[in-house]
Amino acid sequence: MAEPARDTLIVGCGYLGRHLASRLIERGCTVYATTRSPDKARQLAELGARPLLVHVTQPVTHAALRPAIEAPTLDVFYLVPPGRPDRSPSPRQVVLGGVAHVLRSLRNGHVRRAVLVSSSAVYGQRDRQRVDADTPAEAQDERAKLLLEGEKLWLDAGEAYHVLRLAGLYGPHRVVGMKALRQGAPLLGDPQALLNLIHVDDAAELLLAMMRADAPGRIELGCDGRPVPRIEYYQHLAQLINAPPPEILTDEKVIALLGVNADRLRRSSSKALDPAPTCRRTGWRPRYVDYHAGLAAVLHSPA
Repeated sequence: MAEPARDTLIVGCGYLGRHLASRLIERGCTVYATTRSPDKARQLAELGARPLLVHVTQPVTHAALRPAIEAPTLDVFYLVPPGRPDRSPSPRQVVLGGVAHVLRSLRNGHVRRAVLVSSSAVYGQRDRQRVDADTPAEAQDERAKLLLEGEKLWLDAGEAYHVLRLAGLYGPHRVVGMKALRQGAPLLGDPQALLNLIHVDDAAELLLAMMRADAPGRIELGCDGRPVPRIEYYQHLAQLINAPPPEILTDEKVIALLGVNADRLRRSSSKALDPAPTCRRTGWRPRYVDYHAGLAAVLHSPA
């Protein structure tokens, strides 16, 4: 088992990053955590991390990384989401520019291992195929193709650089579909398409397992391994929160009522994610083995 560095840099310390940082701090690690927000920086300091005010697309702010870069050895987690196409900076600037700028800064450090978190959306398979970390990606839309470009930049930086593709992330204060159900929104797209999920605690533990493993794959996949038809998930969640189950709209109704592009509806992927190779290489196993267990823990935990 590899010995993790005592100093860790979390680039983009948001929802998943805070769960990860808490675990690292409990283990006695020094955690440098980047954020763009002074308010979030104060929250990270209260958590026990050392906040760094950094915007990945603005190289002038990367001077703030110096305390982490000067560590004798450094583990790095890159958790910056692409953002929305209607926001500035654009997803392309965030994914490609952000990765390139951070890699440039890391060249001056002593990086032991570095993991970039990406998305299982890069697997665009549509026919319920089994997909694991070793399955070639079949990106179907521009966002997924952009994520693959960002992954390639990261992996090309050297053998120390790895990628973790995560399924749909959920946990306390972040439950897939809850807001839509409470608002009475209909279910769009194929109700039988498979939904793949992972609890935030399991995602954080998998990231730590990748750092401890002697030889993790260059690309790993994080999911609970129990894909569920979307309609089953939404019906179960509706029951748990005492909301009416969602109305299922046919493609024809969606196109007529909402003006959604028909090709976009039919492009939606449906695959069965399998974490088995990742489990073998890292020794990780999900604590929340399916969405029933995960949602029960989330909804019955203190607010």
